[in-house]
Amino acid sequence: MNPVRLKISISALSLLVMALGAVVMASSMQDGANSLGMTLGALLILVPASVMVTRLPRLWRYQVQTRDWYQTTYPAAVSGERVACFSCGSDDIETHTINRQTGHNGHICGQCDTTLFYS
Repeated sequence: MNPVRLKISISALSLLVMALGAVVMASSMQDGANSLGMTLGALLILVPASVMVTRLPRLWRYQVQTRDWYQTTYPAAVSGERVACFSCGSDDIETHTINRQTGHNGHICGQCDTTLFYS
């Protein structure tokens, strides 16, 4: 799935569930603040909020920290097609699939395991 669509889908679904949680909590408060309704409402708000706080920044990082970003940030580590680790200087760079849903790969130093950029 396209990363932009995935971010929009996560945001929209999370906000929808959070709104439902707010309705459940408001309804529960009108009924004398019963604990089951309050707990369910809080869960419907907190779980999607935690998804948004953890998943969206990761997807953003995958889109922003590309090879071009790496070359701009660490110009001494990139020379033509040769890419080296900014941390240890090794040119043993491995590629690992890190997110099958979006097809993102992480380019990681084989020497010190530092993640360099994503593609």
